[in-house]
This record gives sequence, structure tokens and C-alpha cells, in this order.
Amino acid sequence: MKRENMENMISIKWIGVGAVFYFYGAMLKSEIIQTAHQQRLHFNNWDVSLRLLTDPYLILYFVVPIALLFFIKSIVIDFDYQILIRLGSFKKWIYYSFKNFWRMAFPLLFLWGFMSLFMAIGFPHSWEWSEVSKIASSTNTLDKLVYFFHKPIFAFIAQLLLLLFTFSLLHIAFAIIYVLTKKKNLILFLSVFFFLYSGIGFKLLPTKFAFLSPVCFLSITNGVRAFHSPLPIFSIVIIFLVVCIWFLKFLDLNKKIYIHSIKSSMPIVAYFSICVMGIGATARSLAQSSAVTIWDVFAMSFIGVSADRFAYIPFFFYSVVFFGLVYLIQLLFLSNEIEQLGYYKIIRFKSLRKWFWSWMTKLMAISGYFLFILIILSLALAVCFGANVGFSLTLLPNPLHEVIYHFLVNGFLQVIFYISLVFIFSWINKESIYGVVLTSILMLLMFPGINSKGIIPVGLNSIIYLEDDSPYYLTLILVAANVISYSIIDYLLKQSVKI
Repeated sequence: MKRENMENMISIKWIGVGAVFYFYGAMLKSEIIQTAHQQRLHFNNWDVSLRLLTDPYLILYFVVPIALLFFIKSIVIDFDYQILIRLGSFKKWIYYSFKNFWRMAFPLLFLWGFMSLFMAIGFPHSWEWSEVSKIASSTNTLDKLVYFFHKPIFAFIAQLLLLLFTFSLLHIAFAIIYVLTKKKNLILFLSVFFFLYSGIGFKLLPTKFAFLSPVCFLSITNGVRAFHSPLPIFSIVIIFLVVCIWFLKFLDLNKKIYIHSIKSSMPIVAYFSICVMGIGATARSLAQSSAVTIWDVFAMSFIGVSADRFAYIPFFFYSVVFFGLVYLIQLLFLSNEIEQLGYYKIIRFKSLRKWFWSWMTKLMAISGYFLFILIILSLALAVCFGANVGFSLTLLPNPLHEVIYHFLVNGFLQVIFYISLVFIFSWINKESIYGVVLTSILMLLMFPGINSKGIIPVGLNSIIYLEDDSPYYLTLILVAANVISYSIIDYLLKQSVKI
């Protein structure tokens, strides 16, 4: 086997690949020398080594097509039911395919890294960043790396690890899709789509959406420019890789069971994904300022809107986070709980009031945990995007403890009030669609000019309200609103004739 691998590495195809790396590196080398002479700056070996290893054009239009061909060969062409029977499970077959992929791809990665170092021959040698690598220019792509890697060798190693993780993730994801669908044409289509999207997205995506381009997870220079830190790049790739590896254990189970489970959990996954993207977008935009702290990211993520201070993006994100949570509770729990109410439950709980509080206390606990999760998530994403770690706010005049109190206490009271309103409408009309109508009405009440006095208990947990009102005054309004809503619920339960 070792002899076959050695012969594979020195075959004619790899000589051709090495020639491409060589001539492309020679072009970069000439460009670096020309730039250095024009600007009278010193350069060293790492300028060409890192440029060759991280160049997005070389990656997208040469390395990625080769990797995709290896994906297709190791997953589709080499698939054999006899091997599958011998291995005994799809999980083991994916690991077998993964091993074959890297047996083919390792010479590519090795040759690429070797040529990146080889092309530095003739350049001044140093272990430090050169003057050329530190300047911001149209020809230099390494200037952002200087701020995150103390030595260029660390950036070189990070790029190799990024390629290793990203190609591993792509292979396992493609293999899972093939196992689930058994469609060769789908894998071919996904390969072509990935190549076209990578090449087109790299050139056409706006700067603020550059993080959606796959090249950000293949070239650390592009990734750092998009995310303003190498940490989010590795975090995203490693998290998805771990999720894919974890998913492998379900491949050999009854597909109908876990497909049903996946479908039922899709609303939750989609909801949390939108929350993460919204907070991440805020963190990415704010982290460009050196003075911003992690608590600024938290506060601005949930700034919300008021009657006098309205913007569409905070409004829509508030609606997704808080009204979306209430909708999920209604969709996955509340509607079923009301529809399944019958003699057995009434006899079991002895009264409708006890039945109501048996599940309402659980929803209260879930709401409280959810708010804590949002705080932890926003702080973690802020750290990933390079915000300063400190216990202070620079973008709001309010003390930090007031903002935290407002988010947790008033946020909890606001969510519970929304849930109680949805229950009232669902109990009266016995149709879940009225919950959606109610949510739409509540969203309209947040538009500018409608709640200028701040007495309508809708959207009062928006942090922007702290600009004009005390958080304790808002607490009184929300407590009063909850007392009224639960008085109505108690009355409805007492008067209900549903047995």
C-alpha cells in the first residue's frame, strides 16, 4: 500500500499539477518583487509562500475542481455494494470513502505546500512578517493576517489546517447526501453547483455578504477579511464537521424514524439559525470598531424599535426572535395541548386551572432559559468576531446592569404576556390560525407613532426603550399587563363549558 501511495505521488499527473503550482508561483514571485521595488520595501520568503497557499484564484479555479473530482470518484464511482456488505454499515463505508479520498487528495495538499515553500528559494529568509506583507495594497492579500498571527509560520499552518477541515467537511457532507438519496446525478449536480457558486460568489457577492462565499472557508486571507478574525472561520467549519460526524450514527437506523424526527425539528433549527445569523451580522458590523465591547454587540443585537425610534432591520429581527419564539411554542406545543384536552386530563388535574399551570410553568422556565441562551450566544459570537471583552457599554448611555435587567426581567414578562395572549385567542376560537393573526396585529402595534406613550405592552422589552423610560417603569406596565391577562384566562377557564 505504501508503495502504491509513493507511485501515486510521483505519477505524471502530479508532475503536471506541480508545474501549474510552479508557474503560478513564479508569476506571484515576479509581482511581489515588482511591488517591493516600486514602494521601496523589504520582502521575504513568506510573501510568496503564503500568497501561493492562500491565493483564491488558484484555489477556486484549480484546486477545487481537482478536489471535486476526488469527491466524485471516492463517493460515486468507487461505490460498491460488495464493499458495503463487507463493511457492514453506511457509517463504516463513509469512513472507508473518506480514507480513499485523502489517499488521493493528500499528494495534492502535500505538493501544494511543498511548492509554496520551494518557490521561496532566492528570496531573503526570515521568520518575521515582511514590510510588503504589512502594507494595504491591491496586490497584497496578507496585510490582515499580520494582526492575528504573531509569526507567518502560524498563518501557514492555519491555512493547511483550514484546507484539511474544509475538504473533510465537504467530503462527509457529500457522502451523507449520496447515502440518503442514492442518486449519482445529484452528487454531480452539487459538485457543479458548488464550483459555479464558489467562482461566481467570490466575484459578485457584496462585501457585507462576503462571508457567504465558500472561498472564505478555503483561503484564510479571504476568511479573515470577511469575518475580521480567523476564529469564526475555524469555529463554523469545525462545528459543521462535528455535526456531520455525529449524524453518521443515524444513517443505519430506520430512515423513516429519523427523517420524521428531522422534519419535526426543522422549525427549531431554522429559527435558531436565523437568530445566529442575525446576531452574527450585528457582531460582524460592530467589530470593525476597536472600541466596541461584547456587551455592545449584545445590546445592539436586541435593540428593537420604539414608536419614536424605528428601523426595519431591528424590527424584523425582534419579530423573528420574540414573535418567532411564541409562534414555535404555539406550533409545537400550545395548539396540541388545547386540542388534546379531554375528560382524562380534566380528571387527572381535577381542574382546568391546575391543567393550565402544569404546562405554563414549563413554558415560563423555557422562556427564561431562552433569554439566557441569547445572552450567551451573543457574547460568544462577539468574542468570535473580535469584540473587546469587558463589562461595559460604549454605544448606550445606560449602565450595563440596567440593560441586563431589562433584557432578562422585562424580556421574560413580555414573552409570557405574548404566550398568554395567544392562549386566550386559541382558547376562545379553538383555531391555531388566530394565533398567527394575533402575532401580525402585535407586529403592527410596533410601527412608529402607534405606541408613543409606551403603555401598550407590546415590544417593551426592546432595549431602545431605555433611551426614554426607566426599566422599572416598563416592568410595572408588563406586570400589570400579565395580571390582567391571567385574570382573563382564569375567568375563561371558570366559565368554560368544554368538558
